[in-house]
Amino acid sequence: MIRLVRFYFRIALQNLILHKARMVLALLGILFAVMSLFAFGNISGGMKIKIDEEIGRFGKNLLIVRAGLVFATGRGTRQFGESQTLKLNDARQIREGLKGVKDVAPFFDVTYPARYQEKSLKVSLVGAPDNIFLMRNAPLFLGKYYGKDEEEKAEKKIVVGYKIFTNLFESTDPIGKYIFVFRAPSEIIGVLEERVVDFTGQDQDIQAFVPLRTFMRRYSNVDYIKGIYVQVEDEIPLAEMKPKLRQFIRRIHKLQESQKDDFSIFSMEDILKTREEGIRLVSTLTIIASTISFIIGGLGIFAIMLLSVSERKMEIGIRRVVGSRKRDIVVQFLVESAVTALIGGFFGVVFGLIVTVVVIFIGDFAFTISFWNLMISLLASVLVGVAAGVYPALQSTKYEPIKALYS
Repeated sequence: MIRLVRFYFRIALQNLILHKARMVLALLGILFAVMSLFAFGNISGGMKIKIDEEIGRFGKNLLIVRAGLVFATGRGTRQFGESQTLKLNDARQIREGLKGVKDVAPFFDVTYPARYQEKSLKVSLVGAPDNIFLMRNAPLFLGKYYGKDEEEKAEKKIVVGYKIFTNLFESTDPIGKYIFVFRAPSEIIGVLEERVVDFTGQDQDIQAFVPLRTFMRRYSNVDYIKGIYVQVEDEIPLAEMKPKLRQFIRRIHKLQESQKDDFSIFSMEDILKTREEGIRLVSTLTIIASTISFIIGGLGIFAIMLLSVSERKMEIGIRRVVGSRKRDIVVQFLVESAVTALIGGFFGVVFGLIVTVVVIFIGDFAFTISFWNLMISLLASVLVGVAAGVYPALQSTKYEPIKALYS
């Protein structure tokens, strides 16, 4: 059996070498189909890994409650309605009264100008309790976080993002120095590590954090909050907790069934939904393009094999005369068409790997190889090759030995 397979395989390779230009044209369609299918499978895997990393960088198992009407989009969040109904007491009741909640962090954020000597920069000032740093996964670069003592005393202590540090202080040590945030002097006690822009569209390196009580008393003089970070227990899916949280807040806000929410709830998954839909759309288009390429490649192999059968009547006749059965002739041409497609698939994988490396390097995605996608691509190429060779192989059995020898 192995000898027979090797025999057919050797004949197939000899025929491919004999008609190189013709066979290259035949396998180009297969090559492009496998290249696109394999490359996008790898690229989409890298993109999904990067999305997971961004979610982890933003914070683990977080639901974000925002006052008013807020929509999560692929480019971040957009607010279309203001509301002052979200209070500190809401955060306390969520922590104490809603099962499955691990921790909460109420916050108020606003954009203020920050100034140090002659340098200034617009920053996103966030008033929040000290647990915000753990929830938002914000490690320190210099100094320390503020704690409950600063919160109780409403001290003007501030932890700044990395870009605020580099823009206002360049390379000098900022710890203990004061910056003016909306004319309020604030002592820098810490600098966060560089975190760049997250998938919400927020540049986290221009964020500055102060104790929430300090913010509400000394920066904005408000009695309400802009939002609440709600951290859910690990074993509870966010999609399951989200409607429970919504009903809980509606109940404590005493909203009737006919009344609309005066708040919005979303998660990082909601913000990333548009991007994931984009990945799925590109995936669908890639499959469609690959299918068309497979069809074109199959038609190319079909035409070449049909021409090959017509040109090789003498060979078919000789093989029939020396004892080859019709089944042997059919298998020979099927193997040739399958090998042609498999070679196209192999080069498609090689070029797909090159495309993967280039795109991942440019897009800064994680490098992944989808072996499942690799096997599917190669199997599809072989099946297309076999299917394309069936009719020409059957046509080869119609030649009678004597007629084939003298035609």
